[in-house]
Amino acid sequence: MRNEIILIGPVGVGKTALGKLLAEKLGIPKVSMDDVLFNYFREVGFDENHWKLISEKLGRSAAYRYLKVFGSYGVKRILEDHQDCVFDFGGGGVTGEFPDENAGMKSALADFENVVFLFPSSDKRESLQYLYDRMKINPPGWTILEHLVFQPMHEELARHKVFVKDKTPEQICLEVLNIPTIKKAWMDSKHKEVSH
Repeated sequence: MRNEIILIGPVGVGKTALGKLLAEKLGIPKVSMDDVLFNYFREVGFDENHWKLISEKLGRSAAYRYLKVFGSYGVKRILEDHQDCVFDFGGGGVTGEFPDENAGMKSALADFENVVFLFPSSDKRESLQYLYDRMKINPPGWTILEHLVFQPMHEELARHKVFVKDKTPEQICLEVLNIPTIKKAWMDSKHKEVSH
């Protein structure tokens, strides 16, 4: 099993900030999916101009669906190219729209024991409202966020779940670092390195 920490969850839940904190505490790099994903998509034919045209002509939901065609390939490639780091997977980065995409995501993440699903609370409606408020979004105009909150892939892929509502980034970081498999893989080995 690979030990990298992979943070997943809907947009606005705090993956980027937490990834930075975890990387600093552990002294390892942070790899943000949002920074590298389009490079991998281009390897298999993604066209940014076509994506923008879809968004203009058919709307953001259609443009989001176009991205999903490339999703599992991008996840597979980012995991191949980067090791010994904290991964911050974008809000929709692991949510396939079709059975073959979902199977590809599950296959890509099968060997990772530290896939952490960040979510506001156990109540999905409350979580959606929390994210709308946090991001200052008027709900009727952005149905993708609702889709990400209610889509089951995050929960299916996660090995661990951490609720973030009413917690500081430092509290969330400590909770993640105390997950037994993360503590064993990263904290114990870091302590051994420091003590020698």
